Amino acid sequence: MKPEFIVGAYASLPQGRPSQELYYMLLGEQSWVRGTELPFPGDLANEDDRHWLAKHLPAHWHTNSVTAIPGTMRRMNEDPWFGLASPQEAGRRDAIGFFEDLRRAVADVARVRGAQDIAYIELHSAPRRVADADRMEESLRLLASWDWSGARLVIEHCDRYIDGQEPEKGFLRLDDEIALCKELGIGLTVNWGRSAVEGRSARTALEHVRRCADADALTGLMFSGAGPKETIYGYPWIDGHLPMNPDEPTSLMDADAIAECMRAANTQKRPIAYVGAKVCVPRDATLDERVRYLSHIHEAVEQ
Repeated sequence: MKPEFIVGAYASLPQGRPSQELYYMLLGEQSWVRGTELPFPGDLANEDDRHWLAKHLPAHWHTNSVTAIPGTMRRMNEDPWFGLASPQEAGRRDAIGFFEDLRRAVADVARVRGAQDIAYIELHSAPRRVADADRMEESLRLLASWDWSGARLVIEHCDRYIDGQEPEKGFLRLDDEIALCKELGIGLTVNWGRSAVEGRSARTALEHVRRCADADALTGLMFSGAGPKETIYGYPWIDGHLPMNPDEPTSLMDADAIAECMRAANTQKRPIAYVGAKVCVPRDATLDERVRYLSHIHEAVEQ
């Protein structure tokens, strides 16, 4: 059984509702796209934007996911103790409240669409440097007891905290997250770029996919690029969703790296549920060019 292919369209979304509506329509016409990754809060934050989104996502997209990383990072920048894995109870409690808001938003989208089309909720083991696996387990047990309108919880791995290295996220180690997934019966998603940022190497992304597959814990695999040089997308080793190489020549994520990770993922006993592409694009890119940046990754996945 092949995994569904989704796109993190928000990273390449054009400005303005008319263009965004056309972009979703264009993506919906691509037979290889089966859903999108939605950021929270983003367009899920308030009722008007949620309802616009629910009505403009293609009706045949039933494998959508929600990533909580934008809101998690925003809140963590305001309060460094914020996160599901926080050893400070107030910070953990605030994070649980944040996910209650997310749960209500997901239920509202399902109501407006008349279908349970959000299939996965991607959680993260914040906060930076002080994340605690035991506190993460407590939070996950609570969240797993909630009604998520049919969506499944998955941990999305971000770069772990490494002494002496400036982190992008700096959360729990992959091995801790795999252990939590095995204990609680939830899945894990690897983002290629975030793993590469952790190890400053494309090999780290491959190693992470292999370790998850060996543990039969891999649910999703998202392809975003990363690299050691400054680009229009930001500073060296930014978690900036670089396009694949050669669309972005400094990106370490090329067709061979993507194919190698897919081979590793396919060694898992059970098939992974979804694979996807999430990349930023030049600001002046046309709608067709935005789709092509994503389609190049899909082609590499399929090779």
